[in-house]
Amino acid sequence: MAALVRLEQVTKRFPGVKALDGVDLEIRSGEILALVGENGAGKSTLMKILSGAYPAGSFEGRVRIDGEERAFRSPLDAERAGIAIIHQELSGFPHLTVAENLFVGHWPKRFGGLVDWATLESEAAAWIGRVGAACEPSDKMGDLSVGQQQLVEIAKALSRRGRVLILDEPTSALTPREVTTLFHLMKDLRAQGKGLVYISHKTEEVYALADRIAVLRDGRTVHTAAAADLPEDKLVQQMVGRPLDRLFPDPPARPLGEAVLVADGFAGRVPGGRKLFGPVSFELRKGEILGFAGLLGSGRSELLQGIFGDRGIATTGGLFLNGRAIPSRSARRALREGIAFVGEDRKRDSILPGRSLDENVALARLASGGLLKIIRARAERELSERSLRRLNTKARGVEQKIQELSGGNQQKVIIGRALQTNPDVILMDEPTRGVDVGAKFEIYEILFKLAAEGKSLLIVSSDLPELMALADRIVILNQGMRTGELSRPEYSQEAIMKRAVAAPSPKAGEQP
Repeated sequence: MAALVRLEQVTKRFPGVKALDGVDLEIRSGEILALVGENGAGKSTLMKILSGAYPAGSFEGRVRIDGEERAFRSPLDAERAGIAIIHQELSGFPHLTVAENLFVGHWPKRFGGLVDWATLESEAAAWIGRVGAACEPSDKMGDLSVGQQQLVEIAKALSRRGRVLILDEPTSALTPREVTTLFHLMKDLRAQGKGLVYISHKTEEVYALADRIAVLRDGRTVHTAAAADLPEDKLVQQMVGRPLDRLFPDPPARPLGEAVLVADGFAGRVPGGRKLFGPVSFELRKGEILGFAGLLGSGRSELLQGIFGDRGIATTGGLFLNGRAIPSRSARRALREGIAFVGEDRKRDSILPGRSLDENVALARLASGGLLKIIRARAERELSERSLRRLNTKARGVEQKIQELSGGNQQKVIIGRALQTNPDVILMDEPTRGVDVGAKFEIYEILFKLAAEGKSLLIVSSDLPELMALADRIVILNQGMRTGELSRPEYSQEAIMKRAVAAPSPKAGEQP
């Protein structure tokens, strides 16, 4: 197969760190190349160089397209050379329509230079259909689920008709059906002679798609091989630099206490609008990890947001914490009452970009107090440092900017923030999304340690093996209502999926 792209001896430095150190990589026509490695290994940095986000002159080494050395000064230069990238962090314009997001900067024009809106709508509909997105060209991007936004971003990249397509963690917010659609699409593109780079922490996806696998570790290319010649245990060892004999730690043996959080016919709606979840009833016991499973749109995330007091959700029914009803809900009230929340999208829901780790960690402590609060900088800093040490966060210090950390370490900072108010209940939505296999293991150990200390965790995860490894019980939702509950001896992916697609049949006490 012909080489479409060659990256040769690429080195990239940031203040105090060498992110890439002499990386070589080849992308071939008619091939899916999986690019894997732990967070911080340099994968995204390398692709930003290829896509022009880091311009020529800001790095050492060469980028060759069809054998010719090229110097991209902007993403537009890379796009003109046939390079299209779909970033892990969504970059759409929420207030524009899906059609406008697809063709922003590439508007179809009529005579006189005016935008041809009819062509815009029809072409957008065609691209949306090709990726299997369940939306209309006229829908607002911000009204779509994270998964649907991801599919629109994929359609946008494909509409540029690039020869090389880079997909950075594209399935992190997709349902199994959407993942299947995407995989069929990628295989079609490979058959058309496109070169695809697939970045993922999910090894099962890597082996389902990749022809070759390239492993980065600490900014270097440490191994490249045909997927058929690289067993999974060897792949993981190459990624983390040490043998890793298991993906999940053993759950701690601990007695489960009395019910801490009880929902009784709890339901949520958009204020004055459609139902988001419920009515649903459950109880979460002291020291328990309770999992919630379901397909995208099942109401899992909205349930957590409703419990935490999201102002965009109007709730009804009973919610009790340590035997006391919580009559009114807000995020500040939840923090004061002993409920903490880790959202599914770090960039959108959690991190303060441009701010230090200290400021990001301290946010929950400060928000849980009154509007007027005396801040003692030294004491706050010491609390933040203690929290980051407890979670084994890898950083230069609490003054470092959070966006400079790997995804796994960013997630540890957000978990550390959630622990600042010493909560009884911790709500976690996709706790390891975008986190590499080594950092995942560390986060699992943290969650098990919290449960062993008597904290009660309510976890939503689309990763069923993860959910089955973590949760003592799993409640399954469909259309916002319970369709089943399983305990550890009953766990299997088939059993969960069977209930995830079953029609809800409200139980006594859960009637609307």
